[in-house]
Amino acid sequence: LLKISLSLYDRHIYQEVFMNYQAVIFDFNGTLIFDTPLHIKAWDTISKSLHCGPITLETILTKYWGLNNIGLLKGLTDHRYTDEEYQQLSKKKEFLYRSYVKADPTCQLVHGVPTFFDYLKKEHIPFTIASASIKENIDFYVHHFHLDQWIDPKSIVYDDGTYANKKEMYQQAKKNLKVQDHILIFEDSINGVKGALEIGADVVAIDTPVLRSFHHPNIKAYIQDYQDILSVLESGF
Repeated sequence: LLKISLSLYDRHIYQEVFMNYQAVIFDFNGTLIFDTPLHIKAWDTISKSLHCGPITLETILTKYWGLNNIGLLKGLTDHRYTDEEYQQLSKKKEFLYRSYVKADPTCQLVHGVPTFFDYLKKEHIPFTIASASIKENIDFYVHHFHLDQWIDPKSIVYDDGTYANKKEMYQQAKKNLKVQDHILIFEDSINGVKGALEIGADVVAIDTPVLRSFHHPNIKAYIQDYQDILSVLESGF
């Protein structure tokens, strides 16, 4: 794939690609930042503090994949704490995670994201984020990554306990952007992609083995970062 910059030619191609869409919606974790190691680091710290041994990515994938914080904590500790204690432990894990993000200079928006956001804003293409993260994390991301220079924080959809799945979050994001259809969604998880497809959106997927094996005509492209987004989108249409 060829590296790109927003030349006049590039902007013309972008316009041709995006003229079919009313809005763009992004997942956040694993899509706009690659922060899985820092989540694992926070879980490992919590697990060791509870005398439950170390946690690795393999542990998460094989034993706790798909669980929310409380479910993971209950599985880790064999349900020996109260609901209130689990809530506090979950908050502690997220606090640790945010501290690790803040301390890690390599944890930045994925390569090419700022340029892509600049383009969307300049061309008045509505876009926002729909994330399963909690409000405290979203507030942190807005401040730490200066997301409010591109996105109205009020439009961001996050886990406030009212959404059953990613499909419902994307439906709310559509409402926030005041659009009905012709939406492009960027996602990194299989459940997120399925939710996007269920609302009739087109998808650009983060290039992972799991998503590569999931085929659907509305998956328009696979990307590793956003530096090559123009050429990737061109090839996917």
